[in-house]
Amino acid sequence: MTIELFKKEGSYKDKNGNDKKSTNFYLRCGSELIPVRVPYFPNEKCEGRDPQYQSRLAVLSSFASVLPEKNT
Repeated sequence: MTIELFKKEGSYKDKNGNDKKSTNFYLRCGSELIPVRVPYFPNEKCEGRDPQYQSRLAVLSSFASVLPEKNT
């Protein structure tokens, strides 16, 4: 079975009305498309920040292919 990593980039408005970018990740296992969430781990030593969060997103983004449009 082949497993593929995909990403889908989009945008949304935050609660203040500002445009924000979003990236959603998915794994394709056979014919199933499984969403993948990148967790945020706040660290007490870093005042609630997660210094490795952006690194995890960057690694996934660099290995992920763009999710193809769904054929209807």
